[in-house]
Amino acid sequence: MLKWLRKYSKSWFIALAIGAIVVVFIFWGVGGLKSPRFQEVAEVNGTPILLTTYLKQYHELLRQYQEQAQAELTPEIIKTLRLKEQVLSRIIEETLVLQAAERLGIQVSAPELQEQIRSYPFFQEEGKFNEKRYYQLLSRARLTPAEFEEQERQRLLIQKVIREVTSFAKVSIGELQELFRLGHEAVAVRYLMLSPDRFLARLHPSEAEVERYYQDHQEEFRTPARVKVNYLLFRTKDFLERVKVSPAEVEDYLKEHADEFLRPKVIRVRQLLLTVPLKATSDQRRRVDKQAQELLAKVRAGEDFSQLAKAHSQDARSRGEGGDLGYLKRGQSLPEWERVAFALKPGQVGVASTSQGFHLIKVEEVKETEKAPDAAEGATQRLKEDKAKRLAQEAAQEARGELGRASFADVGKKYGITPSETPLFAQKDPIPDLGVQPLFNQAALQLKVGELSRVVDLPLGFAVLKALETQPEEIPPLARVQDQARAALKRQQAKKDAVQEATRLLARLRQGEPLAQVAAQAGLPVKDSDFFTRFPGFLGQPKAESLTGAAFLLSPQNPYPAEPLFWQDKYYLLAFKARRAPDPAEFHQEQDKLVREALEHKRQLLFANWLDTERRRAKIKIFELPS
Repeated sequence: MLKWLRKYSKSWFIALAIGAIVVVFIFWGVGGLKSPRFQEVAEVNGTPILLTTYLKQYHELLRQYQEQAQAELTPEIIKTLRLKEQVLSRIIEETLVLQAAERLGIQVSAPELQEQIRSYPFFQEEGKFNEKRYYQLLSRARLTPAEFEEQERQRLLIQKVIREVTSFAKVSIGELQELFRLGHEAVAVRYLMLSPDRFLARLHPSEAEVERYYQDHQEEFRTPARVKVNYLLFRTKDFLERVKVSPAEVEDYLKEHADEFLRPKVIRVRQLLLTVPLKATSDQRRRVDKQAQELLAKVRAGEDFSQLAKAHSQDARSRGEGGDLGYLKRGQSLPEWERVAFALKPGQVGVASTSQGFHLIKVEEVKETEKAPDAAEGATQRLKEDKAKRLAQEAAQEARGELGRASFADVGKKYGITPSETPLFAQKDPIPDLGVQPLFNQAALQLKVGELSRVVDLPLGFAVLKALETQPEEIPPLARVQDQARAALKRQQAKKDAVQEATRLLARLRQGEPLAQVAAQAGLPVKDSDFFTRFPGFLGQPKAESLTGAAFLLSPQNPYPAEPLFWQDKYYLLAFKARRAPDPAEFHQEQDKLVREALEHKRQLLFANWLDTERRRAKIKIFELPS
């Protein structure tokens, strides 16, 4: 909870209130000026944005990016991401919304604020707000009650402004029908697939052509910087036996993380069952598993679970009810099934594999919660891991200090760790015995030969590295990459031949020659797609947007696209086969869901447009940002 509270206290309240809204920020006013008081980074309609506010949010955003990337961000990356501009944009927009609240007379009363804070479960004990716990948690999160309450008041204000400016959002029946059509209309196509590979064997570029290609494409052959290191790894797990955890510590931890150790008592659930014969082969089971994953993708793409269950479930007991199993308690189903079902939150879908087959499970409602029976065990393990991690870090820090005076072998012997040596590796290469470790690679590549790294925090523990050999990035001479250059040139030429052949075949089709005849003469098989919707798209591939979009433009009167379509290194020639309109009955079943989705989308657009207007009206001055 404390981690959430710290993050929450520095977050951008607009994003919390309405969801992720992408707004392009443009600097108005004068940029690059020195603030008259040198403690302001900007001014919005006369309201100063203080340097302290900016730095606090900047460092928080920087930390979030580093956590996501699991690596330190270099100045070049920070510049590319425009983190400084992102932070200032957020603060300016927040200021504009708060100014609008004052202009519109929107306020948050003391009872409203108290009710909101009292509703948070992490401030409660036995379902009731606990004032002592409130002050303790804020203290641990390094927040004063005044700071937290002001931030909470601002968040509620922003929510009220958003509700006010988006309250007139409406959706017509025509818009809903069009939204439904776009989501459920399906097409089927026939297609030819032409790969450049079929042209490779006939290509024999000359030495002069290879050299010319190399000269024109040298960047393709650039090799990254590489390094070889010696390292000591202090694994967290090796320190677990040294750790002791008292019952009082476990009790305190459970109180602080109470919401993390709750589990549902009763759930209302739907299931879509795909059965597998008792004596099924591994191939048969894989096929059913694949079908389950395809159905799961459809659900996550927005298709109605109950309709899919009616169409595909092999559970006769629940199929007619859209897979509805009603309310269930633990112990009523197979353990493998319950492990998945009782771990889901309302609205989430998962897949369980049991002796019966594959179960797509959707939890509709969690009626009650209870403390997990293994909560104390789980809390004990977490505390032990936290303490072991601290011990491992301390040992690594001590060892690093000693490595200035002693060898890796001697220091490793003292701590019971065998030093390891890597081969030469680049930034994206996995490390033998460690796997992919971005922080390890980054720390290593910053070293000079003979230099020690800082203590590197890894998922496994803490490492200290010493560079043994380095190789800078370079463009190797043609003699070293001649085979690569020849292969790349052949690939380029084959792609040109393939597009020419595909264009020629498409021209014959558009002139009226039968698809089967053109395909046979070209030695290409005619393939048929199943019916597919705009999502997940052609062949169930969400990323094949160009093929999906082209397919939905085809018709009996216009059966072929204007040009071959390129995707995943192949050329496709599509031919219209059939179109299937959505079932009107499904529209009525999904209408409520469509209304919610359409209204939310409209509200986001309305708010984004309103905020853009506020920015354009505002008098915004941008002073010099700290470097």
